[in-house]
Order: sequence, then structure tokens, then C-alpha cells
Amino acid sequence: MKDYLFPFSTCEKPKKGIAQPWSVAVNVLSIFIILYFLFQVKQWYSFLLIFSLLIFECVHTFSHVIHLPNYLQLNIIHTLAYFVNFCYLIAFYNLTKKSPSALFITYLFVLLCIDVYAFFFLSFVYYFSSSLLIFFSILTYYYQYIPKDKQNYILIILALGVTIMALFYNEKLNCGKMLSLMPNFPFHAVLEIAGLLIFYFICKFFTL
Repeated sequence: MKDYLFPFSTCEKPKKGIAQPWSVAVNVLSIFIILYFLFQVKQWYSFLLIFSLLIFECVHTFSHVIHLPNYLQLNIIHTLAYFVNFCYLIAFYNLTKKSPSALFITYLFVLLCIDVYAFFFLSFVYYFSSSLLIFFSILTYYYQYIPKDKQNYILIILALGVTIMALFYNEKLNCGKMLSLMPNFPFHAVLEIAGLLIFYFICKFFTL
């Protein structure tokens, strides 16, 4: 995982004081959106999921405020991603009353093993992709059990997830070139806006 160090490798030049103010601004707005929906929930599993998103986003935001040395922030963020994905599984199970099949659980376990291996031994692109694939897999598996009038939310969330993945790949590959052309533009904040949208639609879906 030495090729990428969150949040140092994100594509917004750090400043004194608040390290990456544009990303922080978008993330603070995301926190307020999550908090708003947290007080709208009626089911315990929705509360658990949205609360897990709140924890994730608070730690994520703090990481853009203060850059701690070494891989501590990256390790915390990636561990929280496991917790959030587990909360997705609980939420969809309780929402649909449909237990995941043994085959699907085995598939998720294999993905988890791949993700752990990738995190310790491969580059960022691999473990970022495997972590998102767990999220995509849960959404896709439960899509068929969601009422048809709510399925559009899942499609929007999936589309935003793919957008975030594409923006991350672009940032990973082209950050240097982009900053050489526009050195003061906070490119990572664009990715955070996509993150804000996905938080909104996830929270909206689980508070309908």
C-alpha cells in the first residue's frame, strides 16, 4: 500500500491550518446532510447504517483537516469501510427480510480476503477497487428484493459509486498533470461532491 498515502496523496495541495479546506467544506456539508437524515430514521437498522456513515465521514473529514504521519488515517478509514459495509448488509437484510444465501456470504468472504491481501501487499488501486466491489455486490444482490418504486435509488447509488471510482482512478493516474495545469484547483473536492451525493441518496433511501 506504499504507493498511496491518504490523505497526503489526494489531489488538493495541502495548506497551513486546515490542510485541504475545499475538501473539508464539502465533507462538513455531507456531515450535516447525514445528521439531518439520522434524526428522520424510524428503524434501528437504518439508524445503525446512517450512524456508521456519520462516523466514517467525521473521521474522513478530520483527515483532510489535519494530516497525521504514516498510514494511521488510511488504516482507520479502510477499517471503517468494513464496518459500513457490514451495516449495509444488516440494513438490507432487515429491510427486505431476505437472508443472504450461503453462496453470497462465501462470495463476500472471498472478496474480503482479497481486499485484506490487496491492502497489505498490493497497490491502492486494487484494495480501493475490492472495497468498493463489496459495496456494489451488496447493492446488486438486494436490488431484486427492493420494491420497484425504490429501485431507482439503488441504480443512482451504483452510478455514483462508479463515478467515484472513476474519479479516484483519474486522480491516482493524473493528479500531477492536473496540478501542473491548475496548481491551485482542489480536484479532490470534485470527488467529495460525488461522495456528498451518494451519502444523500443512501440516507434518503433508508429514511423513505
